[in-house]
Amino acid sequence: MVQSIAGSPVRVAGSNNDSAVSTSMPIREPLDPSALIESPHIQVSELGTSRQISAGVERLDRAVTSQLEQIKSQIGETDQRVLEEVRTFVGNGQFPKYSVIEELYVQVGALNAADTEQTRESRMQTMLQAGMEWLEAAKGPALNLLNVTGRTGLIVALTEVLRQAAGYHIEQALREGDSSEASRAWAVVAITLIGPALTLIGAIRNECNGTASPASRLGRVGMAVVTLGVLIAAHFNGAINKLLPAVSGGLIYTLVRGLFNAFIPLLDNAGSANVRTTGLSAGAYGAAQFLLAELGQLAPLSGPARAAAGLGYSLGADAIKGLLNGFGMALDDVISILAKSWHVLSPSPGQDSVFFDPESQRQMELKVLAGVQKPTRSQWADALLNIGAMRLSMGHAITLMMSAVTWLLVDSEAAEDDQAHYLIGSTALMATFLYPFLVFGCTKYGGNSYEFKETEVP
Repeated sequence: MVQSIAGSPVRVAGSNNDSAVSTSMPIREPLDPSALIESPHIQVSELGTSRQISAGVERLDRAVTSQLEQIKSQIGETDQRVLEEVRTFVGNGQFPKYSVIEELYVQVGALNAADTEQTRESRMQTMLQAGMEWLEAAKGPALNLLNVTGRTGLIVALTEVLRQAAGYHIEQALREGDSSEASRAWAVVAITLIGPALTLIGAIRNECNGTASPASRLGRVGMAVVTLGVLIAAHFNGAINKLLPAVSGGLIYTLVRGLFNAFIPLLDNAGSANVRTTGLSAGAYGAAQFLLAELGQLAPLSGPARAAAGLGYSLGADAIKGLLNGFGMALDDVISILAKSWHVLSPSPGQDSVFFDPESQRQMELKVLAGVQKPTRSQWADALLNIGAMRLSMGHAITLMMSAVTWLLVDSEAAEDDQAHYLIGSTALMATFLYPFLVFGCTKYGGNSYEFKETEVP
């Protein structure tokens, strides 16, 4: 028995498995304790003799090697390849022909060219330094993604839970009450017209302060026409009196989400939306809504549907709905910002352009920030009369359209499962169609701008 580094007895000689000296791993040369740095907490003389210290280091080395081998056996094929590439470079300085991480080896090559020693230790140092720089470069996109998912995902999830809870209790109250169908229908009409009315007020405000543009005018008119059209269709098919919980929940959702967004805006320097970026974002938004709605079919009933089925309130079911919607809106934010920052879809002004800004061109790195602010009167007006009004109109238009499609499917010969798919597909198409109206309806004319601005998405 010998005294280990930690102070507890360690067996040096014994069974073959526990021996500190083996044929496969010979013991190192005895260490010189005088070379170790003295510490007020550890006295070198207390560690034992040079041979005892060497035996303890050998034992620790075998334990670490064993753990590393276990980790290596558990990593995937790609990680195995990366590990082999690193070992090959450190061992003989050979670069891989086709690396899994090309960006890393670009930096490795630059650092290796300045390495005059070309030893295993120097190449290991080169690899570590390149890896740290590569991870540092990835920090920016990671923080951008964290800002988007943390801010948008959390806000939408919370407000969606509130919408589902409000819809459940409103549906339950209507079932227990004795309100007439006519009064419910008029209530739906009144709530639905709030969106177009706010849109009209916002349009007048923009015209008066000179921020209206042809795109914003077209977007606002288009959204109002579609909303009023599906409202009339819902009235004629007789489904309008059943939509009070849905439109009421949509109103609460929009107001609360707008309140959160006013205090916690999502700012980016991705550039302005154009036809190409909006088209790409609209297609992705519709596809995401379709997939999430199909996935939602597997989730338990929530909101008004749960009350209509006579089930008790479930916060868990509403939370699942909130998480799905939060993920979809966060994904839409990410795609919209990336599309606007992609130079293929949003080319920057050339040097011969009157809008060329050298300082902005030097700061082309995409930045997304979730800020905290005390809204001004102008910001409150923008939140209510621009994005808030358009988002409210879009949400109500989709709800009314769904009722019209449901009415048409009732008389069809399609199976029940197929009807659900048709309804989800129609909803996704409607969302894709209305998306450009919302984006362009919220734009304001302000000349060429490269400053941080709030991202306007559904």
